[in-house]
Amino acid sequence: MRGSHALKKMFKERDFRRIYFARLLAQFADGMFQASLAGSVFFNPQHASTPADLAAGFAVLLLPYSLIGPFVGVFLDRLSRRNLMVASNITRGVLGLCVAATIWFGAQQMSLYVLALLALSLSRFFLSALSACLPYVVERRVLVSANAFTTTSGTVTTIIGGGAAIAILFFTGKDDHGYAITCVAATIGSFLAAAVMSRFGKDTLGPSAQDRANRSGFLHVVRGMAQGVAHLRERPACAGAMIAVAMHRFVFGAMTVGILLLFKWHVHASGLLRNDLGGVAQALALGGLGAGLAALVTPAITRDIGKSAWVALTIGVGGTISMLLLLPANGWLVLIAGFVMGFAGQGAKVCSDTIIQESVLSSYRGRVFTVYDTLFNAAFVIGIVIAAFTLPHDGRSFGFYTGCAVLYVITGAVYRYVSKKNKHG
Repeated sequence: MRGSHALKKMFKERDFRRIYFARLLAQFADGMFQASLAGSVFFNPQHASTPADLAAGFAVLLLPYSLIGPFVGVFLDRLSRRNLMVASNITRGVLGLCVAATIWFGAQQMSLYVLALLALSLSRFFLSALSACLPYVVERRVLVSANAFTTTSGTVTTIIGGGAAIAILFFTGKDDHGYAITCVAATIGSFLAAAVMSRFGKDTLGPSAQDRANRSGFLHVVRGMAQGVAHLRERPACAGAMIAVAMHRFVFGAMTVGILLLFKWHVHASGLLRNDLGGVAQALALGGLGAGLAALVTPAITRDIGKSAWVALTIGVGGTISMLLLLPANGWLVLIAGFVMGFAGQGAKVCSDTIIQESVLSSYRGRVFTVYDTLFNAAFVIGIVIAAFTLPHDGRSFGFYTGCAVLYVITGAVYRYVSKKNKHG
């Protein structure tokens, strides 16, 4: 079914409209919450952030996406999803208020991190539950369109929520009280999302009796991941694409810390160029534009040169250029680096996903993608931690960025060799 007709079909369903509205509320709140948390940790003039703060703060933001994802289905296949989503949003709102109080009174960072980790874990849980519920509210023939539309617009809404938080900070001030007020504002979306989900019947969104009978446990998930790794050993080209993208995420994590430090200590506002949290937002926005452009041009390019060649080029050339652009520590060049990195990463990711889908047997695909997602996010966190304890406080380091550029060149070259040897794409 064509996109416009699929959208009309979806929005005729009242239950879909409810779920979609709840997603937008929750993800807008998520964007505000993450922006207030990141600002409080990294750009609050009342606190001097240390490398340990950077590493811990990013771990809090990312570990829920790295570690919890494979296991949330264990709960979603056992209990009423409607009840779980209502409870998770209410609990998340309460935790958000606790985080706000922690920021307001300037409590120890560790207390802030623990509360934030719990809140963000519940956010991840809620989004997974929404995905599990979607087949209950739309017809099967529009399910692909529904997934694409809801996840994309949800991501955009998260970014808008982050922008709203930055706007609020212009009025409240970038201090403990300002970030705390922004965090309180973020909880409104969570409580409203809970109210929307409470209008569903207890068993309307599953799991069904058959789902409960076929449920699996934690050990089943772990065994499945081990089977996915074993399956990849038999497909070197597929495993190589996965490792190449993981190496990109590793360096991207390091680059993220570098950009944060540069905008905090070195880059000064000039014309349209912002510093502090605003500059980081500009870099993220340009990275998103780069990713969007890559998504548009990659299909046409890969028809001419092949997927593996494009992975090698985007990582080996695009990644290298983005790291070298950081060397002068010029704000405009940092923004361009963000654009190039976004382009390179998305181009490689699209091809890698396709290579995996083509190479892996259908019966193993879910398990392999679970391994892929975990590796993808874990590499990002490791890169962040290493950079946080390696880069100087102002983010300027010729040796560090040059080393990352060399790593990109090696990754692209080795992947191209492996893919040619195993004759894929």
